[in-house]
Amino acid sequence: MDHPRQPILFYQFLGSHSLLIGLLPFYLPVYLWQAGFNLAHVSLLIGVSGLSFCFALSLWQSLSRVWSLKKVLCLTFGLEFLLIICTLLIGYGTLAIIVIAIANGLYNGFFWTTQRALFLQLLGNNDTGKRYGNFQIFVTVFLKIGILIGGWLLDAGGLPWLLALSALAGMASSAWFYQKASNSPLHHHPTVSFKSALGYKDTHGSRPVFIADGFFLFLESHYWTLSLFMLANENFATLGFIVVVLAVVFAVLFYLIKNTIDSFAVSLVFRVSVFLYAISWLARALVSDEMATQTLMVVLLIVTFFSSFFRLAFNKRFFDIAQSGSGIGYLLIKSYQSQFFLGIGFTAMALVLWLLDSTTLSALFPVYCLAAVGSLVYLRYRKTPDALTARSV
Repeated sequence: MDHPRQPILFYQFLGSHSLLIGLLPFYLPVYLWQAGFNLAHVSLLIGVSGLSFCFALSLWQSLSRVWSLKKVLCLTFGLEFLLIICTLLIGYGTLAIIVIAIANGLYNGFFWTTQRALFLQLLGNNDTGKRYGNFQIFVTVFLKIGILIGGWLLDAGGLPWLLALSALAGMASSAWFYQKASNSPLHHHPTVSFKSALGYKDTHGSRPVFIADGFFLFLESHYWTLSLFMLANENFATLGFIVVVLAVVFAVLFYLIKNTIDSFAVSLVFRVSVFLYAISWLARALVSDEMATQTLMVVLLIVTFFSSFFRLAFNKRFFDIAQSGSGIGYLLIKSYQSQFFLGIGFTAMALVLWLLDSTTLSALFPVYCLAAVGSLVYLRYRKTPDALTARSV
């Protein structure tokens, strides 16, 4: 390992950022929607964020090799503060979307890459599913606390109060990690260039899966959040409550699975999770506020559980492959491929939505149906017994 295991520090870092994400980034798409922006603007936000994320990856590699861990951790909070400042520009139309997206991509790039690098260093022998499950439950707790507080603040005091609380929490966290984190660099791996990452192929089917995964992550975090916002009658507090109720019920089921997934037939579990994930997208397409309340909650629970079960199985496979191969290099390759192609794809989607004048949420029905079919691409992701045999093209 490049860095000593620091599980307590990892969970402190994870918890503080999960809380901050629940306060602000989670609400970005729905706040933009309520502020008068449309689906094309949200797609543009995703696209530019992805391209900015790619730039952040190059910067992260340079800094994490020479900066101490404490400086890298503090910088992630600094970038979150930059996102807060940029969000104040929300009244400046499309230009504001671009500026917010650039800041959002920089923050996401540093946070997610640092988090994945630290998590990889915690892994032992055949414990990926259990450890990922533990950290997913931990994330859920702090994320949902942030979502509850964020929804209440947006309804009670508006965006300024939410931004003020986010800034205070970020500054306090940064000061804490400056005192507690290590002075040694985070990693010493060779640089993974943008060009080599985009040309990467291996025997695991990583390339098509990585390209698709970025799209699915943002369909879940932005488009699906907008759908839930409509079901909540465009009420921030109600949206937060729905998300938290779903999370509590899901956590009970998830806890039962995460401790045993490492002992199941890995390939079978993964294939089943992919098919359940496809069903979750069909369920999303059918969700409507005309459903009976009991039926709607059952469908939402199915969506939440099937999606989360898939993410557990997928991340177990992903980190198992990363751990057996090039480690952090594999994480960087995934991020480059996922973020670049989603950046191009969602930017193009924004232009298409504008040209077709299809910027309302009615456009989500065909998107969710296509996602159900497209999600089967994950079946190409396999864990071969050989070490990574990558080549650039």
